Amino acid sequence: MTARGARCQNRASHPDRSGKDPEITQAPDDHPGNYFYLDLHTHSADGSDDAGATVEGYLRWITGRRRFGYRIDGFVLTEHRRFDPKLDYSRLAEQYGVAVLRGVEVETDVGHVLVYGVRDGFYKEFDLANVALPYRDVFRAAREHGGLAVGAHAGRPRIGLAEHVDRRGISLDGVSVIEALNGGSNDSENAHALHLAEERGLLSVGGSDSHFVSEVARCLTAFRRPAHRVEALVEELLSGEFRPVAVEETHDDEEIRERSRRLTAARSTAEAVHHEGGEVEYDHSAVGVEVPIGTAEITHEQIAAYCESTGDTNPLYLDAAAAKAGPYGSIVAPPGLLQALIQGRAPDPKVKYGNTQFMAGTRLEYYAPARPGDTITGYASIKEVYQKTGRSGRMVFVVSRTRYANQRGEDVAAHESSVVHRQVAPRNG
Repeated sequence: MTARGARCQNRASHPDRSGKDPEITQAPDDHPGNYFYLDLHTHSADGSDDAGATVEGYLRWITGRRRFGYRIDGFVLTEHRRFDPKLDYSRLAEQYGVAVLRGVEVETDVGHVLVYGVRDGFYKEFDLANVALPYRDVFRAAREHGGLAVGAHAGRPRIGLAEHVDRRGISLDGVSVIEALNGGSNDSENAHALHLAEERGLLSVGGSDSHFVSEVARCLTAFRRPAHRVEALVEELLSGEFRPVAVEETHDDEEIRERSRRLTAARSTAEAVHHEGGEVEYDHSAVGVEVPIGTAEITHEQIAAYCESTGDTNPLYLDAAAAKAGPYGSIVAPPGLLQALIQGRAPDPKVKYGNTQFMAGTRLEYYAPARPGDTITGYASIKEVYQKTGRSGRMVFVVSRTRYANQRGEDVAAHESSVVHRQVAPRNG
């Protein structure tokens, strides 16, 4: 794979739907100032139960990032399964000089989908609360109603398009754009999305998938022309003249941009090198099998004790009056409390490689608040086992996942962690 391809760009081999050549995104003068940068995937406390960020909080964060040399022109709110036409952020957008556009994230039978710029008829055609909308109908209706649909976090298991293509052989009817650079996905997942785009001739965008203020604009889409209205955004997406970028690529400093490009190129090859060095021997039957690891009832006392031990004074956890006036309407549990109360191991895949292990990172996802009185059950599984080869040699990754569900069977959170198996030569003497 070339470095240019590794950067998830919309290349000439991907003909865009207007007949134009996306390769013009590589104009001779590739300075960041020649692009308009939008984060196409964000969530706020105004419309997503699992988000803790306010719109103004995002705007303040972006203002601060701009002071440090980053170019961020705006973001699109894509609340989960909800679009409230009465919400208007134009005053705030003008006050901070940041574009604030609106779309929606819906759930289909092939994963989550971002929808931009549709008219009222789209919302009358679908029940947005339905978590298994027919994807063909969603992509078709989006265009018929003046907008465009994009496959969200396409490389992520279960809720991304790539897995459904691999396992079910779906045809991707009507799909022209996917999110191949997602701030909430790991390197392997983003690489998987990139390879899907390259294999199927799809265009690629970037978005942060932010739920909290500090996450916004980690990943962006660079457009050739400004898009201060959602109608203009749709026009730009149809033109094909855009590419996904990490926020570092927007910086004024060329050294920072180049370092980010090299890192992105290295990360995006992760999927291609999973199988270098031969197959890894492990128990394949352990992958994807969930086992219950414990149940706990959430109490006010547990919340207070956890906050005291961590020094967390968030009133949403401790002050009933403040919490009642907050986004959740009552006291909720700190996300980390679930991990503290419910611990257990996933099935052992019995990886036969290496003589040492180390943690390679964790990721937390929050879908709904856990409240006092809720009974939470944890289910652990091995999500995947894969290998890749870096400068230090071969590494085998074991990714485990713990899902937390409440007494109504609703998922409230998930925790993923990666352990690396490596072969290290013994020291002499």
